[in-house]
Amino acid sequence: MKKFLLRTSLFALYALILQAAFSIMLDPFNVFHVMNIRDNGVEPNQNYVKMKYILVNPEKFNAFMFGSSRVGAIHTDKIHGERVYNMTYSVGLPSEHLNNMKTFLANNIIPSKIYIGVDDISSTERKEAHVNQPLRCPYEDLHDDVIHFCSLYVFSSAAAESINTIINYSPSEANKKNVARYLYKYGWWCDYGMKTNFDWSRVRFVPSFESRSSSSINTNKKLINEVLNYIKEIADLCRENNIKLVIFTNPMHYITYMNSLDNNYLNFLEGLADITDFYNFSSLNDITLDNNNYFETSHYKPETGDLLINIMCSGVNYPELQAQGFGVKVTRDNIHELINMLSTQAEDFKAKFNSEP
Repeated sequence: MKKFLLRTSLFALYALILQAAFSIMLDPFNVFHVMNIRDNGVEPNQNYVKMKYILVNPEKFNAFMFGSSRVGAIHTDKIHGERVYNMTYSVGLPSEHLNNMKTFLANNIIPSKIYIGVDDISSTERKEAHVNQPLRCPYEDLHDDVIHFCSLYVFSSAAAESINTIINYSPSEANKKNVARYLYKYGWWCDYGMKTNFDWSRVRFVPSFESRSSSSINTNKKLINEVLNYIKEIADLCRENNIKLVIFTNPMHYITYMNSLDNNYLNFLEGLADITDFYNFSSLNDITLDNNNYFETSHYKPETGDLLINIMCSGVNYPELQAQGFGVKVTRDNIHELINMLSTQAEDFKAKFNSEP
């Protein structure tokens, strides 16, 4: 019996060693190759990779842009007079940006400016969901928790589940994604001329007519208040450390934007204005209503990102777009005017949609 238990234990240990070796060598999320990531067809855990990279290169940039993958279309290298690194990572949330900033400050990395892009993701996604996702688990939940790190990247099925993607990944795609080439230099992932196979003919706006329960509405409002508290803490942290804070809303595709209105997005904007000024790009305007400005209904193209830079960083005015809510500098004084305009836009849009045969 003792021999059997010994052999079983040795076999189990051998299996664990093999699995660990396999996971580390394959490393689909590049957590073991932070300083030399491989473009393997699997999106790296950019929160973890970028934080490790900046901590090793603390003097390389003097400003950072935070946000979800949507801000990955903003070429921060075009911002004159600043060395801005794009910290975009998948489904990035204000709570995660706050923790990243605290890590920077704890390591004596004090930027002159912080940009943060927010949208419906910011006000509806729960941060707890990311802790157990290999792609999205934040740096702060991994770097000092070896057990959790190993559970996600060493002794898990993540490597096995990614092997087909890695094997079938075509090297020619590397020039389209530019994951490895641009991650260290700029941070953004989305370059000019990238193509999409998204079939727009299958996309159609369907207004929501379902009435939500009061419990659902209250739950969403509670989450929004939590998010606003994180943003307030970010604003306070910036103020205390003499960091200029620039917050803006991502220009959501009109279908995504209209759906966000059913999730109290305007309440989120109203609460945001009570904390800090921000630039608004979310509305029904000539940019967000044009499919040509998007890869799909979530991510806008770099050309649209250039417009955001022109408005926020170069003071360029686009009167027609501004009249539609795109590029408006929002404060406590004009937030209700903006909310009224956005509400009217949405009602008119729905009315026009309903009147079409």
